[in-house]
Amino acid sequence: MRPPHLSTFPLHKPFERQDPTTSLSEVALRLVVNCYSNEPRVVGTAAVLCGHLLVTANHIIIDAFGAPPNPDGSIVNVDKHLVAAQVLPGPEYIFWDVHSIIADCSSDIALLNLGNNPCRSNPNDVPRWRQLPVNPFSPEVGERVAAFGYRLSSVQVSKNEDGGNHIAVDDEPMVSIGEVREVFEMRRDSNLPFPCYQVSARFDGGMSGGPVFDETGCICGIVCSSIEGSHLDGEPISYVSTLWPLFRLMTSIGRGDNYPRDVSYPIIELARGGQISVPDLPKLEQWFAKHVR
Repeated sequence: MRPPHLSTFPLHKPFERQDPTTSLSEVALRLVVNCYSNEPRVVGTAAVLCGHLLVTANHIIIDAFGAPPNPDGSIVNVDKHLVAAQVLPGPEYIFWDVHSIIADCSSDIALLNLGNNPCRSNPNDVPRWRQLPVNPFSPEVGERVAAFGYRLSSVQVSKNEDGGNHIAVDDEPMVSIGEVREVFEMRRDSNLPFPCYQVSARFDGGMSGGPVFDETGCICGIVCSSIEGSHLDGEPISYVSTLWPLFRLMTSIGRGDNYPRDVSYPIIELARGGQISVPDLPKLEQWFAKHVR
């Protein structure tokens, strides 16, 4: 059953800068390559699916590492350190090393598996995850969505007293609101040959991979692309990647003591086991039975 609507996003505030320590920074993380070098850079945004598992845009990974994934979704030549930077209330800063990447060769989705020992500004706190529900499908045409991501990012590196690097990130956390204009159930065209939908929300560079929320509070997609400058001529034209394809990706990440280790399984098993919250799981199951082999 679909959750009830929680709010109506205000269209009179379509593109607003948020506080640097906004609570959304707990579930939308900055992706930083070459983090432990003297030349780190922010390449995009990623959203929390569940503990230690993020979803982002595949084109971010391709651009960051300079090579597309293998046919099985694995990434080769990962010679640049990739870190997901999280901000918790306080604020508390956590830098998670990306342990492995699962990329979907047929969509603009990639999954990031995080390591277990992050670098923390408060090392005495126990890591905790804020889990948001996931809607694997697009909202209806005319419904409102809100996207979040970081634009205009810059990174400054200085030295600590112990000689290590201190990294300061400066950017603009943005919320963008719009309406669903058109849904492409399987593909739009040769440029976007995967499930996606068009929205009237403005997406700027750096917001790619960020979460898109529907009016029930579910993550219903990730920021994919936009027609640059379209907001200057009228209504913005942007595209959101639909999330159901990620549930067919294969992984072997640990699920806890009650599950076998080092066993490959599709991500939908994390929804079936409750690790990823999918309120309308029966709809996803029916979709898989009909469309996924």
